[in-house]
Amino acid sequence: MRASLLAATLWLSFTASSAAHAADTKAECIAAADEGQSLRDDGKYRRAGEAFARCARDACPKVVAQSCNRWLHDIGEATPTVVLGAKDDGGQDLTNATVTMDGGPLAEALDGKPVPVDPGQHVFRFVRPGSEPAETTVVLRAGEKNRFVGVTLARPAAVAETPPPAIEREPGPSFFSARNVSALSMLVLGGAAVGAGAYFVSQSGSRSNAASSLRSSMPSYACTDAPTSTPCQQLSSAVDAQHTDAGVGTAMLVGGGVLVVGALVVWAAWPRPAEPKVGLRLETPVLQVGANQTSLQLGGVF
Repeated sequence: MRASLLAATLWLSFTASSAAHAADTKAECIAAADEGQSLRDDGKYRRAGEAFARCARDACPKVVAQSCNRWLHDIGEATPTVVLGAKDDGGQDLTNATVTMDGGPLAEALDGKPVPVDPGQHVFRFVRPGSEPAETTVVLRAGEKNRFVGVTLARPAAVAETPPPAIEREPGPSFFSARNVSALSMLVLGGAAVGAGAYFVSQSGSRSNAASSLRSSMPSYACTDAPTSTPCQQLSSAVDAQHTDAGVGTAMLVGGGVLVVGALVVWAAWPRPAEPKVGLRLETPVLQVGANQTSLQLGGVF
């Protein structure tokens, strides 16, 4: 009789304990389902998937588990994934870099596998020993898969070295010195005068040919009998123009030649600045005698 009572008591205790555990599990499953839906609606797909996984267990009520399984599948399809990558200065792939997203840890290494993230705008920061950190901002859309997010991790910029002090040098002669300007001006004017003189001399030759043509077309006595006739006036004008062109051309040739010669004389005879002299001065040698060594010091200015 006592054994029967003890067995009944144990069975009732076990049944009560199982019922209490089942009630707790049911409450946890329902809470996980509610949490997952709220996180999904807020765009926090990764945490929503974790909540749906808790309420999709076999221990949860069948209705709740079926709904959570369906939501878990849907959230998995909608969750974006990224593939993280980095290269060095030479374009080689890197693996030993850590990545944070929006300030929180995301990946400890770059293994080329897709990483699930929430949709929206995110800031990815890549850090690697011996390289400058790099950041990139990416906007991810729901359902976007295997979006590549990569940066170049460059070595730190070398500390700029202080350049050696510049050696002061005496300024050399300027091209626009008085000597150069004077000689060049005379040379240009002389060349222009020679060119103009040659033009007038050629014009004088042309007018001489024109006058010869007029003479050959007229009798030798024509201008003696009728000096005011039109042909004679044309001949006289041609001869006068020939003499004028010849005189102007000759004068310009002579003047241009003088200027060219003057330019050469100015260039050669203009005083040049004195060149700095290179000197050598030695100081008195100093002989130093010590307990362990003897040295001779020489100094000077070159």
